[in-house]
Amino acid sequence: MERMIAYGAGPDGPGEGGGKVPPLSRRLLDGLDLLGGHLSAALERLLSGRHPYETVGWERALVDLEVLFGREVRPVLRESALLETEGRVRALLRDIRREDPFLQRWAADSLLARCCYLLCRLLRPRVVLETGVAYGVSSAFILAALQENGRGELHSVDLPPLRPRAGRFWGIAVPERLRGRWRLHRGASRRVLPGLLEELGEVDLFLHDSLHTLQNMRFELGAVWPRLRPGGAVLADDVERNAAFAELRGRGPLLWRVISDRERRPLHGPPAPVVFGLAVKPGSPAAPSARR
Repeated sequence: MERMIAYGAGPDGPGEGGGKVPPLSRRLLDGLDLLGGHLSAALERLLSGRHPYETVGWERALVDLEVLFGREVRPVLRESALLETEGRVRALLRDIRREDPFLQRWAADSLLARCCYLLCRLLRPRVVLETGVAYGVSSAFILAALQENGRGELHSVDLPPLRPRAGRFWGIAVPERLRGRWRLHRGASRRVLPGLLEELGEVDLFLHDSLHTLQNMRFELGAVWPRLRPGGAVLADDVERNAAFAELRGRGPLLWRVISDRERRPLHGPPAPVVFGLAVKPGSPAAPSARR
């Protein structure tokens, strides 16, 4: 299996020194995409309020997943692979704080990260797709679950900030032993996703955690949902910022929840409120091995 791809990444891939510097034309294009994203997000925050979703707590969401999958899910949340990943990521984010060029709020929160691991263990996916990487926190939890499953690969799409030393910290949370299942694609999702989805054909699990604007979330969810296998799942962080996840409900998901709770054991900083969406496409949520 291909170890990793990333524009400009060589043996020193993300998190290992930054790899090669992209050519000037690519950096200019990335800069324009980043600037456009920041302006769009700022304008949306100025003109729009938060969307009033009906929400459930984390414990209720676990009950819903138990009903859907017909099994207890809490034992998965006590697996040693998950607990080890949590401890390692928590220590890493603490240790790099003083020299970190990112913002730690970009890291996936503890409940979303746990949900990523849980769904990977329940769905046993062959193909996981995520947008948004930063430190690679969600990537690390997904890859740990895939390793436990003994199969599957993760495709991550991200446009890292053009900051000094950013390459050194891009994906730093993913240990070398898990990178054999990881393919990292550099660029804005609107540029990368169409071709990547054509290449992949079908996706078992999708995580949106990139630019949380209405336009971008509509694009990503609209592009991925038709490619999501029956019984596959979508996770989307910070859905309260706009109505894009509400529109997904109109596609008739088997399960649709907006989870709102507070962290108990955060991966960084003090316990914080958490909001993210979960949707499961109609069809059997069992592992896809029988279909492929």
